[in-house]
Amino acid sequence: MQATALIASSDATFAETMEALLQRWGMKVELSGGSKHPLPMEAEIVLLDIRQDNSSGLSFLLSIREKMPEAEIILINRPDNIKQSIAGMQAGAADEIIAPFDTNALKNIISAALRRREKRKGKKSLLRRFGEAMTAATFAQAGEFDTAVALLDEQEDRGRSSSDRNRS
Repeated sequence: MQATALIASSDATFAETMEALLQRWGMKVELSGGSKHPLPMEAEIVLLDIRQDNSSGLSFLLSIREKMPEAEIILINRPDNIKQSIAGMQAGAADEIIAPFDTNALKNIISAALRRREKRKGKKSLLRRFGEAMTAATFAQAGEFDTAVALLDEQEDRGRSSSDRNRS
């Protein structure tokens, strides 16, 4: 699966440079000019540029979090903007990188964010499978063995198709 990234920055030159870099890394990229522009897509990673000293970036972070609750939001900040950094992390950002930064550091942060996201998805899947197994057990306890077996078979089929997708 190709990871998707949203770059939200009012600095068009910076955003285009980041877009080219992330595309070279094999990511699908969309740009947003910040809080005045609508969110263009669902994304796994959001690079939110909060280097400008105002609070609109944080309100935009909240709207991103509302529309894309599973997205990993990475703040791009400057070293003297500590107040915005703290507020951004409290509002749901997963990480931060201080500009100027090394592109290898950014790649590492993005890779870690994608791993965290996949780990969360796996936990939800495990909880869902456990719930389905408990439902099947309830049917079996009530004497509805055919229904219980059908639920377990359905769960196993979904697990196989999911693992097949992960291999490709």
